[in-house]
Amino acid sequence: MKTGALIVAAGNETDSEAFRPMLPVGDSTAIRRIIITMKQAGIDPVVVVTGKRGDELEKHIAKLRVICLRNEEYGHTQMFDSIRMGLHYMEDLCDRVFILPAKFPMFLPVTVEKMMEENAPVVCPVLAGRRGHPILVASGLIPKIAAFEGKFGLRGALDQPEIREKICEIPVEDEGIILAVDTEADCANPAVEAGRIAVHPRVHFDLGRNEEFFGPFMAQFLTLIGHTGSMQTACRQMHMSYTKGWSMLRAAEKQLGFPFLVTRSGGAEGGFSQLTAQSEDFLRRYLAMEQALSQAGEQLFVRYFPEYAGHVRDRDGEEDKGHLFENQQREDDTL
Repeated sequence: MKTGALIVAAGNETDSEAFRPMLPVGDSTAIRRIIITMKQAGIDPVVVVTGKRGDELEKHIAKLRVICLRNEEYGHTQMFDSIRMGLHYMEDLCDRVFILPAKFPMFLPVTVEKMMEENAPVVCPVLAGRRGHPILVASGLIPKIAAFEGKFGLRGALDQPEIREKICEIPVEDEGIILAVDTEADCANPAVEAGRIAVHPRVHFDLGRNEEFFGPFMAQFLTLIGHTGSMQTACRQMHMSYTKGWSMLRAAEKQLGFPFLVTRSGGAEGGFSQLTAQSEDFLRRYLAMEQALSQAGEQLFVRYFPEYAGHVRDRDGEEDKGHLFENQQREDDTL
C-alpha cells in the first residue's frame, strides 16, 4: 500500500507572525523536520503546498525530493483550499495520504509507522484524549473531503457523519502530535530547542559509466514528468531550467541507448510529454532497487552504529532489535 504525505505551508497574506515553515526547530526548520520525519518512515511522495514566500521555501526544501505545488491565491483563500489542491493532485498517486499543516513538526517517525499499521479509512493519533497531527486518510475518501463546503475546513469535512464513523483513534505517547510551533517564542520551548533530528542513514543510489548519469534527482524528474504530462512543469517544480532538464535527459539517453520521452509541442490541444515504455520500466526498476537498498541500509545502520540506531522496524512493522546480525544489539539502545 503506497502512502504519501501532504504538508500545507501556503501561509496567508495577513499573517503578521514569523514565517512558520522556516522557524528554527532544533538543528533544522519546521518544514524540513516534517519532511525528513516522513521520509524516515518510508513515506513517498511528499507534497508541499506553498504560497507565501514560495520561491524561498521551495529552494529551502528542493534537495529533499518533494513535490511542490504553488497556491498563487494563498492571500485570498483558506488553508482548506490548499488542502483541496494537494488532495486533488495526490488522489491517483497513492492509496492513502498523511495531512498536516507545517506548524506541527515535532511528531515522531514511530507515530507515523504505528498509524500506517491501521487499515481504517481515517486514522488519528490521540494523546491523553486529545487528537493531534498528522491525520491519515484513504484516497477513496478524497473526493468526499475535497467536495466539503461547510465550516471548520478539514475538521468539518472529517466530521461529516459518513466519514466520522470511519475514524480510528490510536493512542500514542508522542507529545509532538499536539505541539504547535506558531511563533518565535514557541521555538524557545525546551522540547523544540532540543528536537534535533536523529542520526539516520541516507542511501544515495547512482548509475554511471565514465560518470554518473542517473540518480535520485533524475528519478524525481522523470516521476514528475510522468505524473504531470509536462516537462516544463517538472522543471519548474524542481527549480531547474528547461535547458538543464533537456541536458540531463539527453545524457541519460546517450548512456542507455533508448529515448526517455515522447513529446508534442503546441497545437490546438496543447503540448505534452510522456515517458516511453522503456523509460517507465527503467524508472520502476530503479525505484524498486533504491527502496531495497534503503531497507538494507537501515539494517546495516543498526549493525554498525547501534548507539544511534535505536529500534528499526522491519517490513512487517515489528521492531528489529538486531538479532539477525552477528553482533547482538542491546534491547535498551536509545536515540
